[in-house]
Amino acid sequence: MVHVGPHGAGQVVKAANQLVVGGIYGLVAEAIVLLEASGVDAGTGLDVLAGGLAGSRILELKRKSMVARQFEPGFRIDLHHKDMGIALAAARQSDVALPLTGLVAQLVAAGRAMGYGSLDHSALLKVAEELSGRSSEEV
Repeated sequence: MVHVGPHGAGQVVKAANQLVVGGIYGLVAEAIVLLEASGVDAGTGLDVLAGGLAGSRILELKRKSMVARQFEPGFRIDLHHKDMGIALAAARQSDVALPLTGLVAQLVAAGRAMGYGSLDHSALLKVAEELSGRSSEEV
């Protein structure tokens, strides 16, 4: 356990974690859509990204399952939606602007609206595909 500050600080740290995680999932999803639409093997492309500055724990753990469209829930979109609401509420309370967090929250909300709430948050890939008029059948 790490002491991060006064009462409520732990909740803010959790919210900060979830906004970073959501942002990374959204960007990895968009990278996969771009790679595949450009004729690049997404698995190979993500392997290259994982070895460079874009590397992250999410790329390390989830890139293969995302490319394979395996979205068995580890952390569901429904729960991430709740946490994005907490992050936005914390931003309002602290009087700070988090425009990228707002965009990610909208992507997560879109995932819920599209019926993906029970899937892993890596299923933001399905949202990115649908927004681009693509589907996994085209891969």
